[in-house]
Amino acid sequence: MTVIAHLSDPHFGTEIPAVLQALQIALHALQPDLVIVSGDMTQRARKHEFRSARNFLDGLNLPAIMVIPGNHDIPLFNVLARALTPYRNYCDAFGTPYGMWTGTDTVVMALDSTSPVRHTRGKLRTGQLADLASRIPPSTTPRLRIACAHQPLHTAWLEDQHEVLIDAGNAADAFARHDVDIVLSGHVHVPLVTTTHKVFPDLRRHFILSGAGTAVSHRTRPGAPNSFNVITTCPESAVRSVEVAIWRFDPDHCRFAVHQITQFHLGASGWEPM
Repeated sequence: MTVIAHLSDPHFGTEIPAVLQALQIALHALQPDLVIVSGDMTQRARKHEFRSARNFLDGLNLPAIMVIPGNHDIPLFNVLARALTPYRNYCDAFGTPYGMWTGTDTVVMALDSTSPVRHTRGKLRTGQLADLASRIPPSTTPRLRIACAHQPLHTAWLEDQHEVLIDAGNAADAFARHDVDIVLSGHVHVPLVTTTHKVFPDLRRHFILSGAGTAVSHRTRPGAPNSFNVITTCPESAVRSVEVAIWRFDPDHCRFAVHQITQFHLGASGWEPM
């Protein structure tokens, strides 16, 4: 079994101290094998914001942490830095903007969908995905393949559909072609847990979509409080299955708690809700 805590859009520089402390307590209780943050670590890509984010993640003392950039992790108002050194502060804090983590039954491919020439929109680099997929080590049992990009393939709210990845259909085809089982995302601050069956019905192999809300920022949206997702693999079951839970912040008790759990199994056409 592998437990992955999927955080997104903490926007350090706009974090709420009480929510940040509650998140730390929740993660210490969960003890996930991996924490992955799907972009927008900072509000304005400033050095002190990256330093705060790095200090928080280091203070968790958890086995593995992955971070990818979001559009807010590229300078916006510093036009010279955006043009010449857009990822300098990000790389100083977190290193390369994409990479791979391998667990006993799971592999996670972290992808960079940002570009300094775009403001908020993202695009999948299919070559980056192919490169990471080619480096997955061989195994006697199939590993669950998880990919992570900042911008989503689909959104829970119709009003956010303009924020999906550019050429989302082609991106979905690429994920299916590389046998990706789950695609993680953030960006819109509204959680989403579903499959590709309705959105991309013609895929050769359907996968799970797991979008996380904003973890600790005050930049929440009405009806979507601070939250994060937890993915739990179940390799020992007779049918390959995965559980995705949304953990919401409860302001009355100042803690994160499970809000919704969705279970999926691998069927003939791909992943389906149980």
